[in-house]
Amino acid sequence: MIKVKINKNLRIGLISLLILFIAIASYFDYESTVPHIVLAGYQLKSEMTFTSQGLLKIYPVGESKFIGYTNVSKPLAYLGLSTYAYVINSILYNNASVVYNQTYYFLKLTKIMFLKFNVSNLNYKIYITTPYYSKLITQNLTHYGIIPINITSIYNLYRILENETEVYVEPTINVIINGSAVVSLNINGDVISVDFIKNTITSVVEKPSYGKLISLEEYPMSQLMVLYIYPNFYPNPLSENYSILLSVDNFNFTVEKGSSQNYIPLNISQLYSIAKNFTYTYNLTPTTPIIYLNFTARYPNFTFRPFIEIVDNNGMIQVQASNNSIISPVYKTIDDPINYLNLMYIILPSAILVYLLLFSQSISKTPLDIIMKKYRKLIVSVNDPSPHEKKIIRVNNFGDLLKLSQILAKPILAKENKLWVDNENLIYIYELT
Repeated sequence: MIKVKINKNLRIGLISLLILFIAIASYFDYESTVPHIVLAGYQLKSEMTFTSQGLLKIYPVGESKFIGYTNVSKPLAYLGLSTYAYVINSILYNNASVVYNQTYYFLKLTKIMFLKFNVSNLNYKIYITTPYYSKLITQNLTHYGIIPINITSIYNLYRILENETEVYVEPTINVIINGSAVVSLNINGDVISVDFIKNTITSVVEKPSYGKLISLEEYPMSQLMVLYIYPNFYPNPLSENYSILLSVDNFNFTVEKGSSQNYIPLNISQLYSIAKNFTYTYNLTPTTPIIYLNFTARYPNFTFRPFIEIVDNNGMIQVQASNNSIISPVYKTIDDPINYLNLMYIILPSAILVYLLLFSQSISKTPLDIIMKKYRKLIVSVNDPSPHEKKIIRVNNFGDLLKLSQILAKPILAKENKLWVDNENLIYIYELT
């Protein structure tokens, strides 16, 4: 069988390339059939979810929740007032010792003033009051609704207080009746005027107070009394703890720590007040604080630390969770079946390799090809053979022939495996084996 002749270097290169390709294809085909571990996805390891409810002062809907009692003033009686006073004998009062219902009374002439009310048996307290202090003078129970005020005695007592305290301002004599009604005796220079500041006797009663418990996406700050956070962990941890942290102008401080129960109550107004005092104490830039509710949930093999951020957005309290889940990668071992299509990448190159090995042979460059490539500028290929009628002189090697060509200044002629120099009647020839 005739073998295909291929350049030796080309044949070696093709065989080497096919062997390399077969080896690579075999390796990857083998790898695909070997069991190996791959990333199958991600699995939820732990998660915290929460719900929130706000207790609002006034809201049209929601569940009513009793939040305690508030003190409410209930009117018991409305007082009517008339006045009279014992005065020093004076031509101003026509030598009278008692004057009634004056618009004002002269301080230096008035000895005792009487406040008469339309209600009997009233408790009262009398104070000397200035912008700098308030001193209780007397307290007692009225007889027939009449309260006597010894102006001379009280004013002399005020002068003593004035010297002791070095406070020199006109005092006010305030009469508090049953802890609610107020009559004020104002001393202005030389006269005393009587003013009924509050004429109602009230009693304080406790009134039950209710709020609306409701779940919203955001809560109005002006209505929010308590914000309840209900955390839920999956799976159930060994322990749950929380801390309330305030962030003010890049300063963070913890105001409360505890263990999670069914819910965590947050008094937002109180927390904002704490932040405001902190800002004032340390002369910080006034900013709206951020409230962080940090959790620590402990599991047998790890600790989970989610947190809830509570912010004021234009008067609306918003609640959002962060870092509230832990996800772990899941791996699985897979065993792919043999892909017979992949075998074609091995069989086809193998067939070509066998063909090259069995049905081809390498052909190397001839000595003439090597010489022609190197001395192509000095050698001329011809179609006719060297003439036989001339005397032929054979040289031993191509180097000698090259010298003769240079000495005789003749070209080297070549045909097949013969090289010669034609010099008139002589032929110098070198025949390649």
